[in-house]
Amino acid sequence: MIKINQLIIIAFVLLGQLKLFGQQDPMYSQYANNPMILNPAYAGTKEGFVMTGLVRMQWVGIDDAPKTQTFSIHSPVSKNMGLGLTAINDNAGPLHQMMFYADYSYQIDIDFDSRLSFGLKGGFHVIDLDLTDKDPYQHNDPSIYNLTNYFVPNVGVGMYYYNYNFYLGISAPRLLESSLNPRIVGESKLVRHYFLTTGYVFDLDEIVKVKPTAVVKFTPNAPVSFDLGVNLYHYRWGLGFVYRMQDALVGIFEFYASPQMSIGYAYDYTLSDLRHESSGSHEFMIRYDFSKRTKRCRPVKYF
Repeated sequence: MIKINQLIIIAFVLLGQLKLFGQQDPMYSQYANNPMILNPAYAGTKEGFVMTGLVRMQWVGIDDAPKTQTFSIHSPVSKNMGLGLTAINDNAGPLHQMMFYADYSYQIDIDFDSRLSFGLKGGFHVIDLDLTDKDPYQHNDPSIYNLTNYFVPNVGVGMYYYNYNFYLGISAPRLLESSLNPRIVGESKLVRHYFLTTGYVFDLDEIVKVKPTAVVKFTPNAPVSFDLGVNLYHYRWGLGFVYRMQDALVGIFEFYASPQMSIGYAYDYTLSDLRHESSGSHEFMIRYDFSKRTKRCRPVKYF
């Protein structure tokens, strides 16, 4: 049985030799239900106050696999400005991160139902790491792999265009390539990630809507990756499928308990070699949306 501790140890040993590339923040499958995680310009683009909670259990069956809890709120504070807050608790074996970020957006009208939003994000990570009893090569110097309440600040930016049926966003939620561990010699840094998100909603018939989506992720000196998805929406439910490049096939179900409250579930079937050790990943979502139903911009569940 592969243990996540082994993966963490390998990663931090390599940090002493080179930069760590790849996904360093928690992974999500229901980005569409909480786009502010990727793009601060999304804050306040609904017509009212929105609360979202996400719980993710990744790679079930692998010891100490990642578990993530996320809570976010955002709301317009005037015709042109929005604010948001996000708190994330992430555990992966001996690595524990807590992240707190505030988001600000300023929006301008392009035409009657189209707007362009500019966003800023600021906050910090608090990292705890204890590998002293897990790494057989560093018993003589435990301080190398023992961090407590290590503070890592960061900032991000984004732009987000949206209208009645379409959205397009570009963002870099972590601009500062801060050191992950100052005690390891080498370039142990958070690597900057860039995201391009887009989607379009059209009517399949009078009741059912269809929304194809794409999320493209770019990191310097690493291959471009992407998620491609399609979602079906009924007034009481939503059903989605996502292909995450060389990683997973995702199925998503969402139930609209009321015009304001929705409950979602996502299951990831792993495509990588981890599928031999894991039964997949599970993600649960609950959202409450106080948005008003106006014609100026669509306050729908779809984005």
